[in-house]
Amino acid sequence: MSETATNPLRKWRNDRGLSLEQACELFASRGFDKPSTAKLSRIERDQDVPAEMIPAVEAITGIPAREIRPDLAELFGVAQ
Repeated sequence: MSETATNPLRKWRNDRGLSLEQACELFASRGFDKPSTAKLSRIERDQDVPAEMIPAVEAITGIPAREIRPDLAELFGVAQ
């Protein structure tokens, strides 16, 4: 299976036709720290989303924290 199909953040971005830069701009436009395109690209290649970014990624994408970082879902009060 390709990484496009397996990574929820990349799927979200591709489904909306957003470039990495456009996706990063959404963070800034919604009051969050803007990640670099390199950071977002690394996350899309299945590196862990840093814990401090989880609330922003969840707010912007609508992807639940339990899908973003299942290993940390308990910290966010989400049952796995």
